[in-house]
Amino acid sequence: MTAVSSSEPVREPSRAPSRFSETPLDSESKTLRAAGTWTGQQQTRVSLREFEFTVDEPEAVGGRNQGPTPMEYLAGAVDACITVTAEQVAARRGLELTGINTYSLARQDRRGLAGTADVQPYFHRYRLQLAIGTPETDATALRDFAAAVEHSCPAVNLLRDAGAGLTVAWTFAGRTVDHDAEAACNQALGYQPRIGPVDAPEPVFTCENADAGRAPEADA
Repeated sequence: MTAVSSSEPVREPSRAPSRFSETPLDSESKTLRAAGTWTGQQQTRVSLREFEFTVDEPEAVGGRNQGPTPMEYLAGAVDACITVTAEQVAARRGLELTGINTYSLARQDRRGLAGTADVQPYFHRYRLQLAIGTPETDATALRDFAAAVEHSCPAVNLLRDAGAGLTVAWTFAGRTVDHDAEAACNQALGYQPRIGPVDAPEPVFTCENADAGRAPEADA
């Protein structure tokens, strides 16, 4: 008897309309791997390369609160991803940096994951705030830098293509101070500051969504 597979036909993954002028090449692509093991009560132990970490949920929703939630890790990854990208783009452009601070504030409708409403279960509003320290003061150079970072950042483009309501907000000053990005984010959204920056310099330039809606262009 011939075995009959119950698997569905393999389908190519769908892709959002691209803002980029070229198609990814397998020959230029790297592979990322991560393994997860359920450890009960909504907790997962994740292993990748030589690292391990715990992903959990708060006790109030049935977890053990022994680590950040999956979406909190995602928000932290967005902060780290744009920081790495900003450093790399600055190095390519010869832009001196004295500091990079980031802050993510996202909104997620809990009904999606709970299955009580047919709404998107991921973020529907996301503000990514950056405070950049640099001696550069030319507005055109700073906006072009912000646009290049947004265009090259994997996490920013994932959120944009997912329709997560992303705003990328930039503040440039001669230096950064602790909590400056957090304070700027809370002020923009009308939230009471959790903690304020001390002796923060006046920004020389601010902008939002520097790359959104722009045609593809080569990095200078």
